[in-house]
Amino acid sequence: MALEFPQFCCPQCKGDLEHLAEAHVCRPCDRRYPVVRGIPDFRVFPDPYIDYEDDHNKGGYLVEHGRDLDFEGMVRLYWKITPHVEEERANRFVQNALALEVKGETHLAEIESLHGPLGARSVLEVGCGTGGFLIAAKKRFDRVVGIDIAFRWLVTARKRLDEAGLEVPLVCCCAEYLPFKDSSFDLIVAEDALEHIQEQKAALSECHRVSVDRGMMFIAAINRFGLAPEPHVRVWGVGFLPRRWMKPYVMLVKGIPYDFIRVLSMAELKRMLRGASFFNHRIAIPGIPREQAKNFSTVERVQVAIYDIVRRTPLIRYILRLFGPFFHILSYANKQ
Repeated sequence: MALEFPQFCCPQCKGDLEHLAEAHVCRPCDRRYPVVRGIPDFRVFPDPYIDYEDDHNKGGYLVEHGRDLDFEGMVRLYWKITPHVEEERANRFVQNALALEVKGETHLAEIESLHGPLGARSVLEVGCGTGGFLIAAKKRFDRVVGIDIAFRWLVTARKRLDEAGLEVPLVCCCAEYLPFKDSSFDLIVAEDALEHIQEQKAALSECHRVSVDRGMMFIAAINRFGLAPEPHVRVWGVGFLPRRWMKPYVMLVKGIPYDFIRVLSMAELKRMLRGASFFNHRIAIPGIPREQAKNFSTVERVQVAIYDIVRRTPLIRYILRLFGPFFHILSYANKQ
């Protein structure tokens, strides 16, 4: 009989769980992790943007009011019921979500170019959001899992997967406390997710724990020292400031909060990876997928075209490792 995948454990003590229809129970910890609308919720702490109850309620609202909507309609509904997000910004988020499947296919091709043919049998995406990468991965691998701290996004991802006719386990949890047994995954992917994790070192250590020996960790990251505007808030120069000044600077320039975001430079990320026993870093300076660039303004598309040309020049490519807008790193877990 094949083992159930994924194999869950208590996210805190890593012990075995008692699996019930409505919850997973850890007797030693005396903790109960509920299953909400078919999605197990193993969170040790809530999403910093919203508490447990409101997150579950918002996910439930999307399910109930999104039954007759397609995936795009549900994403638009999400932003419609999310306060303090102007229409232009919401439209940009929607278009980015629609482009994530193509972006995922591009990232898989890039991983293969850095590593060689992928023999991965099991894949975990950390911070899966609306599930675009999950669809790209499921087309190539049988065992794929998506996790996110935001329950409401997992509900939206399930809508996308249902439309594609795919079954992928979705798990609500904290990246710092993964509810999976040791050595569960051959490939772990974090696309634009690490900067949203509160304890980045702890999350990377957990990724190492659940990775097989020599398992791959692929991270797509925004560069703290990128010369382009910080993409979350579109403000220039944020990353060059001391961290304690970043939030008041963004509020002063743009009048919007800059909470729960911690972008890293390449040097900072490499140090964290080594600290978590990920080594043999392979670095790529990526292009911007055409599908994603469609959502840019005319000026931005011109800038993208110039960037795509210059990033292929060896000397400039080295400079872009330091000051480019983003970078990708593929590293390997050393468990010896």
